[in-house]
Amino acid sequence: MSRQYLDSVLTKTLHISGYLIALLIAVEKLFSPSEDLVHVIRFVLLTGFIFSSFALPLVRPSSSWLKALGLIGMFLYIIGIIFPTMSILLGIAIIIGVIMVFINLLFNGTKEESNDHEHYQMPGPSKRSGMITTSIKYYTSMILSLFNPFQFVQMIKQIISQKNTSELIDFQQKGKYTLPFTDEWFIANGGIDKKDSHSWEIVNQRYAYDFIIANSNGCSHANDGDTLKDYYCYGQNILSPGDGEVIEVRDHIRDYPKPGTMMVDFLAKDFRGNFVVIKHQENEYSFMAHFIPGTFEVNKGDFVKRGQVIGKCGNSGHSTEPHLHFHFQDHPNFYQGKGLPIKFSNVIINGEYKEEGYIKKGERVTPIQQ
Repeated sequence: MSRQYLDSVLTKTLHISGYLIALLIAVEKLFSPSEDLVHVIRFVLLTGFIFSSFALPLVRPSSSWLKALGLIGMFLYIIGIIFPTMSILLGIAIIIGVIMVFINLLFNGTKEESNDHEHYQMPGPSKRSGMITTSIKYYTSMILSLFNPFQFVQMIKQIISQKNTSELIDFQQKGKYTLPFTDEWFIANGGIDKKDSHSWEIVNQRYAYDFIIANSNGCSHANDGDTLKDYYCYGQNILSPGDGEVIEVRDHIRDYPKPGTMMVDFLAKDFRGNFVVIKHQENEYSFMAHFIPGTFEVNKGDFVKRGQVIGKCGNSGHSTEPHLHFHFQDHPNFYQGKGLPIKFSNVIINGEYKEEGYIKKGERVTPIQQ
């Protein structure tokens, strides 16, 4: 699910719920409807209004403090609902939400999709559910992630670390790297420019990519897309993009069993799923995530060669469908690194061979291993 799509859904939800709240107030004054019914409708509309204001900074280019405020507001609102004796938290959350509404109106960060590249289709389960149901599922799973202590700590660590991470200046690439797979894959997300970026405001993932395998129609799966094995990239070998040393491996995170629904695994102990970090050069580390558990063929401390099999592409962690998350950063720690814009060697981009070049979303890429 693209950030532009989410931004559109959230903005519409914010506006529509706001208008309906105003209409409800007018109806109360004019017609004196059932109080119980009014309370239920008000709660639903207010929840949609407040949560949209909290979530918008998470999908728009926003500062770290604004993202943190959104997460805190969500947490306070949910706690206030669950524990009536702590209703003061509900009030604080509503105040934060109203403030963020004005911030969102003043700084509308919606980006237009560029039309110079191919788009992939939404997975079958999402298409069948429809936009509204799919959005509800996605945000419900993200909200539930806040109640997972492992993921909540990770989110806070990422926000704090990004706040203390400076911009990348005058990067000079040292190593030569190839794409970490064989055959043709499709770039569903990512690029070196802001308009194509995977997550521009998340500094370590600014130049990240999400890779899938898609057919000629842009569909990433066979059949209905209800099972993991329906997805073309699921179980495919993922390779090392260059020579290097494995410095971290995370395994034993389950594959989320509901692919294509746009829900994320809120029960996972690590939102990155199963991942590997490889040091290739000083200050040049590759990070690859969402592997199938138990498929790693390397261990921490191993030295690997370019093209060596690392593991198999899966759907672990915050993965809305089987895919490979791949980026380079300048630090061994996931949270402390700055993303690096990498040129890839010996790659066919949309049918044209490049000895070296940058890639971006919407392109079909095929590496040539040498």
